Amino acid sequence: MRTIRTTFIAVGLLAVATSAMAQQPQRQPIVNPTPGCTATPAQLEEVRKAGIAFTFSQGAERVALADPSYKQHNPAFVKGAREAGLSDYDYFKQRFGGPPAARQGGAGGGRAQGAGPAGPQPPPGNPTEIVMVECDLVTIIHKNYRQDPTAPAGMFYEVFTFDTFRVRNGKLVEHWDGAVINPPAQPAAGRGN
Repeated sequence: MRTIRTTFIAVGLLAVATSAMAQQPQRQPIVNPTPGCTATPAQLEEVRKAGIAFTFSQGAERVALADPSYKQHNPAFVKGAREAGLSDYDYFKQRFGGPPAARQGGAGGGRAQGAGPAGPQPPPGNPTEIVMVECDLVTIIHKNYRQDPTAPAGMFYEVFTFDTFRVRNGKLVEHWDGAVINPPAQPAAGRGN
């Protein structure tokens, strides 16, 4: 008798819940959930393409993606621009514009590399793991491999970094990432001056 009563109660609750759900107005799909954002699907796609283009381009192609109003939030790049007496845009052009040999040394997050052609190399990876677009912002999450400083040479660990860009009219106008200003390398103990 108890099993039958429990079944009737469960069926009754299900009927009440189903009836209440049927009375709810149908929800429309949300195309752009950001309050105040009026970007169309085509504009969101333009923002996505600009972020991906930066990730996979080099030199003049990369520089062409930035707007002269470009604002940088990577602290190492901001410091480099200030020390060089350059605007964020001009420093961007200097850092990304020429062939690799002409560029200044890396400050900030950057992509990890192995010990060189003769040394251990990190495993190959997909440089772009996730691309997210919201209004005029695109965030690209990259998979990297870093040398494990606590393990023998050739041991790498997986780490994820990100770049977020604000895009207007197909051009990068602002950038954020997780870079920090690292302390200068300390001389190895026991080595001469």
